[in-house]
Amino acid sequence: MNKDQLAGAANDVAGRVQQAAGALTDDDSLHVEGVAREIGGKARQAYGDAVENVRAYAERKPIGAIAAGVGVGVLIGMLLSRRGD
Repeated sequence: MNKDQLAGAANDVAGRVQQAAGALTDDDSLHVEGVAREIGGKARQAYGDAVENVRAYAERKPIGAIAAGVGVGVLIGMLLSRRGD
């Protein structure tokens, strides 16, 4: 588990707690903050999952990972060179 997965899970749980506190105290702004924090936590956790998947793929198939990286680099280079036209 990487730091993004851990931080995302922590924010997800903290957001749920914040939502519950907002609901118990009838504080709508606290509840909305909790929803936003939970969503942000889930997004960061998903980013961490994606990083782990890429890392695992690169370990299993290093040549494929290099080829994919080169392809993405060429595509970005082509897109950036067209911006100047």
